[in-house]
Amino acid sequence: MARKSRRNSLPSAVIPKQQTDSGSRIPKGAIAKLNVGGSFAEYDPALGDPGIYVLTPAFNAALEPDSGKYFYVGRRGTGKTALRTYCESHGGYTQTIIPEIFSPSSQMFDLALLQNPRKGPFRTLVAAFKRVLADELLLLWRSHHTTYAALPNGISQELLGPCAQDFDSRAIDAIRRIARAVASEDDQQIVSENKETKLLIEEMKTLQGGGSYTLLVDSIDDFWDASDQALTYLTAFLHACLELSTQIPWARVLMFLRENIFERVRSRDSESSRLETSISGLAWTQKQLMELVEKRLNRALIAKLPLGGPTWNAFFEDGPTARDQIFEFCHNRPRDILIYVSHAIDAAKENGHDKILLEDIEGARRKFSDNRLKDLGDEYAENYPQVALVLTRFYGLGQRFTVTGIESLIDGLLADKEVQRLCGSWIYEHQAPERFVRMLYDVGFVGIQKPGRPVKFRALGPQDTSPPAVDSEVTIAVHRCYWDALDLQDTLIRSLPDSTELGRVGIVSELPGGLDPTSYEEHLADLAERLDTIPLGHAGSRSFEDAVGDVLRLCFFRALDNVEARARTVEGEAIRDWIASIRAHSGFWAIIRQRYGATQVIWECKNYVDLKADDFQQVSYYLNDTIGKFAIIAFRGDMQPSYLTHIKRISADKNALVLPLGIRDLKTFVRQARAGKLKDTHIEDRYDGVVRKVS
Repeated sequence: MARKSRRNSLPSAVIPKQQTDSGSRIPKGAIAKLNVGGSFAEYDPALGDPGIYVLTPAFNAALEPDSGKYFYVGRRGTGKTALRTYCESHGGYTQTIIPEIFSPSSQMFDLALLQNPRKGPFRTLVAAFKRVLADELLLLWRSHHTTYAALPNGISQELLGPCAQDFDSRAIDAIRRIARAVASEDDQQIVSENKETKLLIEEMKTLQGGGSYTLLVDSIDDFWDASDQALTYLTAFLHACLELSTQIPWARVLMFLRENIFERVRSRDSESSRLETSISGLAWTQKQLMELVEKRLNRALIAKLPLGGPTWNAFFEDGPTARDQIFEFCHNRPRDILIYVSHAIDAAKENGHDKILLEDIEGARRKFSDNRLKDLGDEYAENYPQVALVLTRFYGLGQRFTVTGIESLIDGLLADKEVQRLCGSWIYEHQAPERFVRMLYDVGFVGIQKPGRPVKFRALGPQDTSPPAVDSEVTIAVHRCYWDALDLQDTLIRSLPDSTELGRVGIVSELPGGLDPTSYEEHLADLAERLDTIPLGHAGSRSFEDAVGDVLRLCFFRALDNVEARARTVEGEAIRDWIASIRAHSGFWAIIRQRYGATQVIWECKNYVDLKADDFQQVSYYLNDTIGKFAIIAFRGDMQPSYLTHIKRISADKNALVLPLGIRDLKTFVRQARAGKLKDTHIEDRYDGVVRKVS
């Protein structure tokens, strides 16, 4: 699936003037120095700048001691660590904890004794964690009250005893004591441990000194082994955080937790409803994400630009279109947006642009898509081992599926030996279409569309407890950010042939004219032979016109529609050219439509080797604001340097572009179609070559 990196450019000399005026402008060379920061908060130096943060509801809740929100749950890249970093600087008295206790190397408990969260053994484990956290709060409080003398006796002993250890050592000792008492059924010891915790908390309530003291627990997954023991510990730890936060008036514990880990707690814990009202999701609106990017773009400028559009438009050519192209292909989370924007900036730097052009955004899309697909497989590998393998089996299929289409895909997966071997622990439990779709929906790979409604994708925080029902009326849509990585076709899959090799050979669907694959290949073979044998000049002009029309229908049917002949008479002779509508929503042809207002494209046919000035003059006559300002001349020769003079003149006079395509180009289109490579890479290369030379 990998594709070599491509250079995409469109010099300002051929950019229509109405799309270059953005109001605010950035200094020359600003793009070369631009860095929006790291997409991973752990390595992002920009987080040291308080001016780059966007205060979402989650940020406001974390800073408000009385918000009642203690658990900040979200998928990868939704801003958990950035929120923790902000709290460290603006949240009063704070201490960050990154626990290592959730990858235990020894089995201290008989886990069967801890299954019921209402029974004594589990409650004792909660009490042990409460004491460990209370000790950490005492240390934080004491660090800001070094001269405070009147301490209760129990607190003084705690500071001299358990508090002398670090957090993880203290936690291990507490768990070990509880485990021994539970294993030996020593009720006296259990009651004693629980009482000591209660007495310590009661004494801590009497401490004064003002301010809010907050423990920030983050990066659980750094030391998370996903075992049942670790899950049991984490479940008890969450209850301890909640209880301690509601029992000590001046203190609280905030935890930042990945959604897929929290979902495991939720599925295990029959008492998870106690936690629900204290959870804050990390949802982002597009307006907030726009502000996030603009603040980071402004860091490169001495004179800051206004937010809310002007900053974006100054850095991006055709700002609203650029925004739509990026946001439509991303989940609404900071990491996605920053990764895509960073890739587009890299492309602009590589191409020497003074602004981020639409071609830079398009050129960055495949790299972004590959990155996101890999990250999705990694994120949910714990919940669904080797889920990335199942996702790769979508390769070359469609962007949308009916339920029956999903059923045929499942049949193919269950017959796949590799899927059986590596995904057998969970795939059979999800072989019903409803469960399989729900799994793909939960991980964010697909959305569900009801008739007449937009596609619904799941939220990025705790899972939606009532996703759309899966019935025969719905359409299952793969999220756009995975289209390029999987080379998905713009088609609705209703069923798959039994011979389909999932993940290896993409299906060919929606062939032009209702052709089946065999007939399609026969038509292409005939077209290739005709292009080799059509005589030059007047004798073969009609045949060449027919061949160009067939190239449009057979090789560009995914991007161009309504291919019609446009007849005209020159010196008493009827000449046919072609006009086609652009229907592509992404890729090269979408850029052409946006750049030149080209709802339609004219293909002039010249059955001779050398083009003349009159040929360029003639085609430019038809370019206007109604159909657009992009045209192609198909001819029998090769591109010549002399043609660039005429192309430059048309660009200067009309803000338009005429692209010559020779016989070798037409043959390349046919050859790629026969190989199943229905991509725009070759015509994009020709386009790039022309605009570079005329700039």
